[in-house]
Amino acid sequence: MEDNTIIAEEKKTTKCLNCGTEFEGNFCPECGQRADTKRFTIRFIFTNLLQAILSNDGGVWFTLKTLFTRPGQMMIDILNGKRKSYFSPFPMLFLVLSLYVLIFTFTGSRDTDMNAIDKVIQEEAATAVEIKGDNVDGATLFRNQLVGGLALCGKLYQNHYTLMMLLTIPVYIAMARLCYGRTNRRRYNWGEYCIPVVYATIIVFLYRCLASILFVFSEKIYDSMDSLGWLVTIIAYSMCFKKMLEFSVVKTAWRSALVYVFYFATMFVLVVIALVAVIAYYMQKYNIEL
Repeated sequence: MEDNTIIAEEKKTTKCLNCGTEFEGNFCPECGQRADTKRFTIRFIFTNLLQAILSNDGGVWFTLKTLFTRPGQMMIDILNGKRKSYFSPFPMLFLVLSLYVLIFTFTGSRDTDMNAIDKVIQEEAATAVEIKGDNVDGATLFRNQLVGGLALCGKLYQNHYTLMMLLTIPVYIAMARLCYGRTNRRRYNWGEYCIPVVYATIIVFLYRCLASILFVFSEKIYDSMDSLGWLVTIIAYSMCFKKMLEFSVVKTAWRSALVYVFYFATMFVLVVIALVAVIAYYMQKYNIEL
């Protein structure tokens, strides 16, 4: 009598990166995390940004607690696929930004002063022409306009800090990849660098929320806290990147300080290039030669 041998088709099982459970299907039956947890890439971030804003993987308070108590381990967990317990970085960033703008609006901790660069340049050019007639010192005018434009841009950056921080996150990512070394550039891609940068930005904005609240009680305390913003930024980057980079505390701190310095150096160069182009345009428009 022949045995009827039934060859069963092997079913593909997946091991959950969040809780370690082996399962079949698209979702873990224990924690609910998706089976196809992918590596962070720029494409992955942009295609999933809307979904991330409309939903979250974990609790806000647990994420905030972990962000301040075990930030390094939190970054490692997220990059390794253990994301179920944590609130996604982008919706949390927008949540904290909304909180900051709300506090900022009600406390009045900084006045907004919008001035257009072209208006300033036109006024300065007209004044110079009026004073010196046809003998306008173009080089002096150019230098004054450049210095005035840099001061104005610095003021605009301070008065629109929230928007500037959001728009320049890619610059922070680029500087982090540059300053944290070639080995880590090979280990982590651009999208993976984006995660600790976003969470570090969240820490900075939470600090500024606290400073804005204290403004109600003491403007002097607010000014002191505002002046320490650079130090808080360096600490936030050190906290979020240390375990990823496997650096010592000192090495992580000074590399994070380099990120901060290089960020502002890059922004300064970009602003100077933009101002030179704008000033050259208006000097040509008013027929002023160097």
